This record gives sequence, structure tokens and C-alpha cells, in this order.
Amino acid sequence: MKALFFDAGPIITLVMSRLIWILPKLKEKYGGKFYITPAVKRELVERPLTIHRFQFEALQVMRLINEGILEVYTDVPQKRVDELISLANKTFSVKKRSLDIVQEGEVESISTACQLDDAAVVMDERTLRLFIEKPENMESLLEHRFKHDVKTDLLLMKQFQEQLKGVTIIRSIELVGVAFKLGMLDCYLPQQENAKELLLESVLWATKYNGCAVTNHEIEELKQFLLK
Repeated sequence: MKALFFDAGPIITLVMSRLIWILPKLKEKYGGKFYITPAVKRELVERPLTIHRFQFEALQVMRLINEGILEVYTDVPQKRVDELISLANKTFSVKKRSLDIVQEGEVESISTACQLDDAAVVMDERTLRLFIEKPENMESLLEHRFKHDVKTDLLLMKQFQEQLKGVTIIRSIELVGVAFKLGMLDCYLPQQENAKELLLESVLWATKYNGCAVTNHEIEELKQFLLK
């Protein structure tokens, strides 16, 4: 089975970038399942529906669920999720106070993906991705964020990383890149020179400014790769 588990961030990024419509087309090409977990649904639909500012965004996600584009995966390994959240949120501290650095939805997504064959996670948030992929860089990131010295429990950090080793994480900006490469965004091509470059640049920067954690250098690298 092929499956992608979406954290809330990438869905929000696509909605805010007016690109949420690419998900049905990508799913058709992918031929697998697009899942969200119950905690992610609460973050995307149930809570936003109670706030006027975010209600329409929630309705757009609800439509994808109702149409079966996004399916709610309920077989979450809750015990493992709780253990990982506890482990992660005890790993780093400032002035002897532990830092809460992960949220339930993202840990649900990764934990559930890990128990399936051929599943990956779509996640934009930098902290958890860095924790899994390059934990040695976490301390400097947190110090920059909290403006204080951060202490790391290296044993807990290693334990957390080992439990999630090998999980594949992609970002919304990569999904947008795939949509561009497949011609799904050609309806936006302007009638001018360098039309494809302008289109690609515009959608990549839109995803960055609407929530995807990506550096300027990464955008340039992705742009050059997709224009080959």
C-alpha cells in the first residue's frame, strides 16, 4: 500500500496559497492513499470551525474529507504517540525547564506512517523534521528561537531519533513542484518570455510565505532542478 500522511501544516500552506485544488489531481497520479489522523483533523477542521477567521479554510478541508481525497486514519498507535511526545518534550530545556517542541498531530502522523509499509509523511514544520533528520542541529535552532542557552539530553535525543529512523518526510513545496512538473499549473502561465520560470518562482515563494519551512537556497535549488 502506498500512503501519504499529512500533518496540518502542509494542508494549511496549500489552502493559504490557493493551491489546495492540486491534491485531488496529485492523488489520482499517485494512486495511493492520502491520510490525516484524528488529531490533525481536530487542528484542521474542528477547532477552526469555532473561529470566524478560519472557518472557510476548515470548510475547504472538510470538502476534501467528504469527497474521500483525505481519509481519516483512526488506527493510531496511541501508546507510542504518548511515549514519543513525552520523550521529545523532555529532551531540551531552558533554565532547567523542559521545552515542548512537538505537537500531537505531527507525532500521530509520523508514528502511524512508521507502522505501515510504503508510507511517508508530508510535513512543513522544521522542528520535528530536524529532530529526526539532523538532531545535532536542534540545539542551535532552539537557541535562536528562544534567545537562551538550550541544554540537550543526548541520550533522550538518540532514543527519539532511533524510534523514527528511516521515515520519509516531504514538504508541501515538493508537492507543488511535482504539480508544476506534471503541467497541472500551466493554466497560470503568463504570455511572456520566461513564463515557466516566473510561474514556478511564484508558487514556490507562495508556499514559503504561507507556512512551509524552506530556505531561500533550497528554493533556488528546487527551481533549478524543476526547470531542467
